[in-house]
Amino acid sequence: LRKILNFGHTIGHAIEAASDYKLLHGECVAIGMVLEARIAERIGVATKGTADAVQESCESAHLPISLPDVGPGDIVRFMKADKKSRAGQLKFALPVQIGEMAGADRDWSIAVDERVVSEALIP
Repeated sequence: LRKILNFGHTIGHAIEAASDYKLLHGECVAIGMVLEARIAERIGVATKGTADAVQESCESAHLPISLPDVGPGDIVRFMKADKKSRAGQLKFALPVQIGEMAGADRDWSIAVDERVVSEALIP
């Protein structure tokens, strides 16, 4: 269950580092959850509408939902240093839908191509 809690943290930790820790941890994780849900939809892991539901939940809690003034390249560089990355591969805890996570058969982390991640980070 602890690994499921990584949802939003891969991108969130990268945002923290890339922004020189100007945002709160929870704000960065909220942005990470929205973006990681968008990644999950892009690669066919999440059902359509999951990212919008995550975004609406964050907005209703008055949390940020988009990248601050940091470049996608910086975010990817910091993600490559994340503990879930292996051999330069970006790995994420991704949702299937609200309340259900993917990857139980893969130790709760799913490798995602860097190009797909970079595209998801561009507004």
